[in-house]
Amino acid sequence: MSKDKAENKNLNKEKLFKDTVPRSRVQLDVVKRVRSALENMPAELPAKIISYQDIIRENGEYYLLYKGSSDLKPLVEYLNKNSISLKKLLQEFKEVLEILEQLELIKNIFPDGINAGNFYIDEQENIYLMPEQLLRSKRNYNEFKFEAPVSDYFRPPEIIEGESWQQHSYIFNTAAVFYYFLSSETIFSDNDQAKVLNKIQSENILELKTLVPQISNSLNNLFMKMLDREKNKRPSLDFIFEELENTTLEKQFELQPFFKRKNIIDNKIVKKKRKKENIKLFFRQSWKPLLFFVILFSSLFWGLSSGPDATITADNSPEEVVNYFYGAIAAKNIRLADEAAEFDLGKMERLISESYVIEKMQAAYSEPNSDREIKQVYSLENFRLEKLSSSENSHTFKAFYEFNFRNSEELYSIELEDQILVEKFDEVWKIKKINGDMKDMIAGEYPWGEE
Repeated sequence: MSKDKAENKNLNKEKLFKDTVPRSRVQLDVVKRVRSALENMPAELPAKIISYQDIIRENGEYYLLYKGSSDLKPLVEYLNKNSISLKKLLQEFKEVLEILEQLELIKNIFPDGINAGNFYIDEQENIYLMPEQLLRSKRNYNEFKFEAPVSDYFRPPEIIEGESWQQHSYIFNTAAVFYYFLSSETIFSDNDQAKVLNKIQSENILELKTLVPQISNSLNNLFMKMLDREKNKRPSLDFIFEELENTTLEKQFELQPFFKRKNIIDNKIVKKKRKKENIKLFFRQSWKPLLFFVILFSSLFWGLSSGPDATITADNSPEEVVNYFYGAIAAKNIRLADEAAEFDLGKMERLISESYVIEKMQAAYSEPNSDREIKQVYSLENFRLEKLSSSENSHTFKAFYEFNFRNSEELYSIELEDQILVEKFDEVWKIKKINGDMKDMIAGEYPWGEE
């Protein structure tokens, strides 16, 4: 089958490991994951989505076979150095929105949303979408001249709150991506992704027209409606298509390359808006510590004795405690991880603390307003929890997640799983024991350190 496909002139071939080649064991893990993704891919895909067919090995190299154009490269790299017409981008916007009508297909191919990194362009300036699972496996071993913002910058408020992806979520998500393509700025531009997620849930997005003054009021209003925090206030696809048809009558113009539009962030209106966002965010995030100090200093005069509530209390369910634990590891919050567990974090505590310091140092010494992404030392993604058993004082769960670790040479990615025992301690649920991959990491046996 693979030989037949390789000989088919309609199939293109590209290396799976282009720049950084991992060790053989990691290669096999990645190839296995890619093959599994290909098997689960629908047989027929819209022309807009790159259709990968198979993975083969030739002369010791792994190659992906796919239908469509050759010489594909990331759209964000292209837009960084090349101008593009408003008409072209709006046509691409419309074509992507048309795919959203096939909701189940989109949820299968882009389970965590459509992101700027999913867009690729060929030499004829045709633009395509790369399936998320294929992109994730490929990009771990490919270096990019201009990195696309990560998925958090395009995430709808309801998804941050834990809801499942629906059509209204993809409408916000797609509008956020094309807001970036049109303006060269994400809807919120902080380097700290936690701040971005907080702002998406609570702040108004800067109007697109402020960043791209040439666009019409009607197009600006359409984008802002699609980016409404309230999911029920976002327009339907039929309404959006009708509005986009009207844009063909508008004045068309060329959008400059990203690198020529750095003066946007020096705009007084933009700077004022960003400053106001950060002040409000500070008080939202800091009101508990501020209140604590008010109470503490008040106690010197009135003899009060008080303090903030514990993060984990008797009101938290076993599922919430497990989610707190893995969320704390992902967020590099040792205090919260310790509070959720009734055991020593061991070597994992050192990994968390050192990673946190490295990332904060990167952020501190990066140039202001730089487009350079702060590279995480590690990340924990696609977490899923499954209950195995439960009793009055004991619950057992299975956790599945993807763990990514970056060192100076490569980004290592692997799917891990654990079995977790949660028991009550003084009426509060805590994790008593973890068996599996996390236990190994707590003992210092990291999978990327294996030979």
